[in-house]
Amino acid sequence: MNKHTIQISDNDYKEVLKTLGYENDSLDESVKELLLVCERELKEVINACFVYRVFDYKDETLVDSGFELEGKTIKEHLEGYNKCACLCATLGGEVDALIRKKQVTSMAEAMMIDKMASFLIEKVCDRAEEIIMKNFDGCDKTFRYGLGYGDFPIEKQKDFLDMLEASRQVGVHVNEASMLMPTKSVTCLIGIKDD
Repeated sequence: MNKHTIQISDNDYKEVLKTLGYENDSLDESVKELLLVCERELKEVINACFVYRVFDYKDETLVDSGFELEGKTIKEHLEGYNKCACLCATLGGEVDALIRKKQVTSMAEAMMIDKMASFLIEKVCDRAEEIIMKNFDGCDKTFRYGLGYGDFPIEKQKDFLDMLEASRQVGVHVNEASMLMPTKSVTCLIGIKDD
């Protein structure tokens, strides 16, 4: 297993604020203050990390993974690639706890923190992908393909997490509806062509 912790940089937060319109001169000062409060509280609880494994991909199979790929779309996505990186990333459970707390005290803050966290988990995935691809310098890769896309069954989440030992490694679980817990978590596959 390859577990990594990711530091969310001040530039990442600046990008979040910019995306949410913080630099817009027409924004009310109270909205700007709301954004800054949410940023500060989110910074205090984020524990961004990810775990991944890379498998050979042959005959529509992740070799020696014990994980069965189901669905036509994931196989089409990986066609022509000979390796596959399997990734699980999360911002940690404290982000969910903060959002739940804010839903009681300030729905505006809860919604803003939720939006910020959704943006930041994608930044974590971007960083994870960069780290993985350092081992495959110059290789072609696919975009990230998540469980539940197309006809790739979301019900495979538990098997996917088990394959990565994600529960033990990064604290990500799956509920009865096959949704990831903590909610600001992502599972995906990346095809790699290293020949």
